[in-house]
Order: sequence, then C-alpha cells, then structure tokens
Amino acid sequence: MKKIGYIVVLLGALLLTFSCGNRKRPEDYAGMIDSIRKAEMEKELFKPVASDPVLAFFDSLSMKSVPMKYSPEFVEYLPQMMKVPAVYNTRFDYESNVELYAVKLPSYQDYHMMLVGEKLDSTNVSLYLCTMNRDYVLVDRLCIYEQKIEDRNGSLGLMRQEYYITSNYEVTLVSYFRGEDDETESEETACRYIINKEGNFEEVIIEL
Repeated sequence: MKKIGYIVVLLGALLLTFSCGNRKRPEDYAGMIDSIRKAEMEKELFKPVASDPVLAFFDSLSMKSVPMKYSPEFVEYLPQMMKVPAVYNTRFDYESNVELYAVKLPSYQDYHMMLVGEKLDSTNVSLYLCTMNRDYVLVDRLCIYEQKIEDRNGSLGLMRQEYYITSNYEVTLVSYFRGEDDETESEETACRYIINKEGNFEEVIIEL
C-alpha cells in the first residue's frame, strides 16, 4: 500500500511539474504580441502599391492593328477609340477644353504609338499619329487626316487629307481639293514620313 501511495504522489508531482513548465509567462505573451504587430507592419509595408493613374488610363485603351488606311466610316464613328479624360489632354499637348479620343497602336522601337482624334464639332474630326516615350510623354505628333474649307485664289473649296500607314509606320499622306465650282476633287500633293531614332516624324522622298 505504501508503494502504491508513493507512485501516486510521484505521478502527481510530475504532472504538476509538467503543467508549470508549460505555463506562459507575461513576458512570453508580450513577445507573441510584438511578433503579431511586426507581421502586420510588414504586411502593410509590402502591400501592392496602387497603379499609377496615368499608366492605368493608357493600359485601359483598346489596341488597333496596323497597317491601316483612311475610311469614311472610321473618321465618322471612331470605333475602338476611347474618350480621353480632360485631365490627360496635356499628355497629347492639348488644352483641357478640347474633346479628344484615343486608341493604342503597336509599339515601334522604344516608343508607344497612339492614334488621337480631335473632335472639332459634332461631325468633323482630325486624326493624329503620336509617338510617346516609355512614360507616356508626347514626343511628336503628325496630322494624318483632316478636312477643311480653304480659299484658293478667291475661290472656296474643300481640302481633304487621307492616310495610309504600314506595319513599319511608313506614313503616306495624300491631299485632295475640290473647288465650289468643281464636279470632282483632284489630287494635289502626296508625301511620306518615317519615324526617326528620336521618335520624331521625318519626311522622306517618295520613290516611284
């Protein structure tokens, strides 16, 4: 009986010792809290940064393929082109009160390419081909389509410029004029542009 009593006491002592050995002290809890706080701070520190609104806008634009050429339907309806928020007009070197539309084109060398439409009124638009650097800052722009009334030697007429753009961004522009007394329009001039290393449009000789 004494032996059994001794074993019971010994087991009780061992259990008490085990329990005391695993009990958390106040400083242990403080360390755990510090670890949790540190983890939360690191989580905030490495949280993904919100997208740059300028990059977000340009990323949201649709992509139009090249080659492309003038069509009455395109200049009338501007399919795929998105209205540019006034705050971004300066990116294309325009005042905020101008109504602009834009669509992305495939990049060329190190430049972003954009097609920008300037809405002159409810039915008339001018189109510009734009080169922009990696930060979407305008480098150069070229008017590729427009039509307007011109005075030629005291006679009014309609001048219209059409475009053709190859996949290598060789841009051919052809101007037409129709006087108020003319039955048909006549071709006036043709010119060609390429994009140089600086991202500017450079006129070249048209090879026949």
